[in-house]
Amino acid sequence: MGPTCTARARDSGLVARVVASVALFAGFPPAILASVARQSWAFAAPRGTTFLARGALLPGILALAYGSAKLALRAPDNEERVLRLVSAGQTFGESAALLGRASAYEAIALAESKLVVIPVAQVLFLLERDSRFARQLVTALAEAKLGLLSELEATTLRRGAQRLAHYLGSLAEPAQVPGQFVARLPASKTLIASRLDMKKETLSRLLRSLARQGVIEVRRREIDILDRERLAQIAPFDGEPHPVLT
Repeated sequence: MGPTCTARARDSGLVARVVASVALFAGFPPAILASVARQSWAFAAPRGTTFLARGALLPGILALAYGSAKLALRAPDNEERVLRLVSAGQTFGESAALLGRASAYEAIALAESKLVVIPVAQVLFLLERDSRFARQLVTALAEAKLGLLSELEATTLRRGAQRLAHYLGSLAEPAQVPGQFVARLPASKTLIASRLDMKKETLSRLLRSLARQGVIEVRRREIDILDRERLAQIAPFDGEPHPVLT
């Protein structure tokens, strides 16, 4: 078996694993997952590349197998607004792909990444023939609407400190020490600041302020949450942020 065949076999296994992990297909029998995987394919996105341009048509739902990416809007003066940071295992492009619309944003790889394309034809095929898949898709779209409302509230009604506290709360996960929590930033502070609609200097100032109050302790991209109750008081969160489909 030559290197090309080896690479194809490796991608085939990766595609199958990614498809099986996508929330839309949760609980589906192996035969259906295998069928979807056979119709899907993978492509590489080197760090720094724009693998989806604004105005481009999506061939399907995109799932990030590994690496990281940002979805961003760009103004004519090249000013950037980060809409979402995508981590391994997450999907995006659902809305535009299902409607056959052009992408309203660009997607840029923040690290060496590989993505899996789940073609729209396969999604529509299941939608017409499988009521369980239809219910899961409706649920995902309903959660997406709630996510958009949460985003709108955060950017228009919350002050910077509240947006940051809410964001850290949404990232919180149990630390190695029982009863303690940690928030791991998925990208640089510059990108996180753009994601929260603030300047990097403002983000740094707010982090220092929370640290002085004993709410958090900053360790580069890992932030120990020392007082989760106080963080929740600054900006209440339920620990289960609604996903925003893009």
